Amino acid sequence: MAEEDIKSIEARIHETYDDFSETERKIADVILDYPGDLSAFTATELASLAGVSKASSSRFFQRLGYSSFEEARKLAREIKNWGSPLYRQGKSSPQHINFKEFFDHEIELLKTTIGNIHPNTIDEITQAIVASKRIWIVGFRNSYFLAGYLRWQLLQFRGDVNLLPNPGETFGEFTADMIESDLLIAVGLRRRPRELGQIIQSAEKSGANRLLITDPTARRLPSLVDWTLTVQTASPFVFDSCSSAISLLRLIAVTALQKAGKPGRDHLKRVERQHEILGDLNH
Repeated sequence: MAEEDIKSIEARIHETYDDFSETERKIADVILDYPGDLSAFTATELASLAGVSKASSSRFFQRLGYSSFEEARKLAREIKNWGSPLYRQGKSSPQHINFKEFFDHEIELLKTTIGNIHPNTIDEITQAIVASKRIWIVGFRNSYFLAGYLRWQLLQFRGDVNLLPNPGETFGEFTADMIESDLLIAVGLRRRPRELGQIIQSAEKSGANRLLITDPTARRLPSLVDWTLTVQTASPFVFDSCSSAISLLRLIAVTALQKAGKPGRDHLKRVERQHEILGDLNH
C-alpha cells in the first residue's frame, strides 16, 4: 500500500474531533499524544489507558472508517516503518540523550552498512561513474542533500554531473535527454515519493545504467536498477541516521577519483586553479 494513498489515523481523528463524545475524545487524546504507540497497544491496553470500555474503543475505530482496531494498528505499524518521526516518537522513546550511546549506535550503523557491501560492487559502480558520458543524480527530502553532496564530490574530478530536481523544473526535459551512455544515481532513503520510481523507470527505458542508494525498507525499486547499495538508517531516536549514507557516498567519490587516474587529477587541478583565479575561497 503506497504511503500517499493512506490517510493517517490522526488526520481522521482531527477531521471528526468536534463531533466526538466525551468517551471518544478520551480515546482520541491518548492516540494523538503518541500515534506511534498505537502499533504496540492491544485493544484492551488502549481502552485502559483512555479509561473507557473495550467496546467503546472498538466502536471508535469503526467510526473512523476502520473495519477493526487491528486494521488501525496495522496501518500505524506501516507508517512507523516508513519513518514518520511522529509515529516513531513514543512514550518509551529516550527522553534524555546519552551521548556515548548515541554515537555508539551511529558507529554500529556504519559498521553494518559497510560490512554488507561487496568491494566488487563498489568497483563496478565507480568504473561506471568514470566511464559514463553524463551523470544524473536524483533525491528528494533528506535524500536531496545527500544527492547534492555526492554531486559536489564528483564535480571535483569530472564534468557533466547533474542534480535533480532543481527549483521550478519538471523532470520530462531531463529524462527525455537520457541515453545509454549515461548513469542515473538515485538516492532514496525511506519516505520516498512516487516520482523516484517513475524517474528510475524512465532511465531504464533509455538504456542508462542505474544505481540506487537506499535503506532496508525499499521495495520493488531494486528490481529496476543495475546496482543497489543499502545503508542502515534505523535508530532508537526520533530521526533516521544519515551518517552511513554520507560515509558511503564519500567512499564512492574517493574510489572513483582513484579510478579516474590522470584525467581525473588533471580536472581537479583545473578546478583548483580556477578557485585561485576567481578568488572563490578564503584561506
